[in-house]
Order: sequence, then C-alpha cells, then structure tokens
Amino acid sequence: MLTRLALAAALFALPALAAPDTIPAEPPVPLPKPVEEQAPVEAEQAAPAEVPVPVEKPEEAPADVEPEADNTAEEPPAEMQGPPKPPAPPPPPPAPPVEKEDEEAYRACIGALKTMGVTFKELPRIDDGVGCGIDKPIAATTLSSDVTVEPELTARCETVLQLARMTRDFVEPAAGLGLAGLGALKTVRQASGYVCRKRNSAEEGKISEHARGNAVDIAGLDFEKGSVAMVIAKPEDSDLASAFQRALNAFACLYFSTVLSPGSDATHQDHMHLDVMERRGGYRYCR
Repeated sequence: MLTRLALAAALFALPALAAPDTIPAEPPVPLPKPVEEQAPVEAEQAAPAEVPVPVEKPEEAPADVEPEADNTAEEPPAEMQGPPKPPAPPPPPPAPPVEKEDEEAYRACIGALKTMGVTFKELPRIDDGVGCGIDKPIAATTLSSDVTVEPELTARCETVLQLARMTRDFVEPAAGLGLAGLGALKTVRQASGYVCRKRNSAEEGKISEHARGNAVDIAGLDFEKGSVAMVIAKPEDSDLASAFQRALNAFACLYFSTVLSPGSDATHQDHMHLDVMERRGGYRYCR
C-alpha cells in the first residue's frame, strides 16, 4: 500500500522537476495611442450638394401601338398667319318687281295700234326674275299696213306705238325726199327688243331698258330698191344719206325719251337705241 502511494507521488513530482526554474513574465501590453483631436468643422463650410434625383424614363409604347400624332406641330405660329379676313359684303338688294301696267293706258295703246294698222298679238306676262319682265307684252310684225318690222318685235305696247308713229310721221316722208331713188320704205330692221340684261350688256350695273320692254334698237331700213344702214353721220358730211341720218337722230327725240344715235358711245356704233323710259319733268336724253 505504501509502495503504491510512493510511486504515485514520484510520478506527480516529475513534471515539476522538468519545468524551468522561473516562468517568464508576460510581455507588456502597448499603451493605446492618444486620440488625435479632429479639426473643428468650420461653420462656413457649405453643406454637401443634394444628390439629383434621376428623371423617370417614360414608358415605351408597345410595338404594336403607334404613337399619337402631334397635330399641334402642323399649325403655323400665330405670327405667320395672315391678317383677319374682311367681313363678307352685304347681299345685293332684291330686284324690283315687274312694273304693273296701267290697264286704262294699256287699252288706249292697243286701240291706237289697231287704228294705225299695226299687226301684233298680246302675250302672257313675262317675268324672268332679277327685275326683268313685262306685265303686258305684245309681239309686233308690222308698223303699218305697208311697213313690216323684222324680226318680230317683243316689247311694251308704248314702245311699239312710238316706233310706228315715228315711222309714219317722219321716216317714210323723209326717205321720200332724201332717198327718193330707193323707192318706198318696206321694212324697219330691229336689232333688239325685249332681252333680260344689264345696260350695254355689262356684268354689273343698272338693268337695261330692254329688260323692261321699253327699248328697241334700229339697225337699218329696207326700201324697194335698196337698204340703208344706221351710220355715224358727222356734222361736216354733206351727202343726202348723212343728212337723212342726222335728221332721223334729231326727230326721234320727239317720240322717245332716250336716243343714242350711231357713234354716241362705244357700244352704239352701228345702230340707234330708242326707249320710252320715264324721267322727271319729261326730261329727255338724246345724243
């Protein structure tokens, strides 16, 4: 028993004998470096700039959807547009209605034509609009039992009556004196009776007396042995034909309120215009 204890004590003492005499001291732990004082932040130092926020990218349209067209780009800027359009002109005044014929005067005129042997027929009322027309028109084919009017003359009764009177009172007797070699008067050739148009066939302006049945244009005279056209008769022309034309120009003013002889203006060079237009105080216009 004692032997075992001695052996155990010997085994326990062996490590202690093998260890060095002294245990080295632990190396010294280095002292921490003193914390350096940071430089104070200057008050004037600017704050850091804000970080820009990225703009969101618009969503791309699907491949099968076309983007809407920007119609505003096609409109011209306001400064490139022209000045404002002027207001539209007012509409023209309405055309006057067809003048109503006095019934008593009309019947007296018809009676006078029959007495003179004028061949004619009464026609229905003519109303072509725009102020053109005749309330009681007639169509004449003769001015007496011996003298025709060609082509047929459509006009108011008063117009035909004055032409028939002038032919009877002046044209036939004067032609017998100045144009004796041509024989008796047979036909008065007219160039225009009733026709719906403006004066001088213009596009604008006043309505013609032809459009009211008040006018007739004379182009010439046919005799048994020849014809005489309406011509420009100058004052210095000394032949009988010119004398007859000048006399006719003057004498017509006793029957018609308007006489435009050949050469009176640019639109009356080869015929004579006659009309019965009424004017104040019986005024007459004869050229």
